[in-house]
Amino acid sequence: MSQNIFKESLIVMNNLENLKKRITFLREEMHELINSEDFLTANNVVSISQELDKALDEYYKIKNNH
Repeated sequence: MSQNIFKESLIVMNNLENLKKRITFLREEMHELINSEDFLTANNVVSISQELDKALDEYYKIKNNH
């Protein structure tokens, strides 16, 4: 039983680590797009912002459940 909990914890930690990397990547991409676009409402800026929101939501859901 404790081995299953350990495996589950490793999976959760790995998922969180992957999400952190994705969040960092998306933030950097969004900042680059913002600097290259005339408007914050440009489709590609909005799209990556929404993707970042989803990744952040997923990160906090996992983090708050464990």
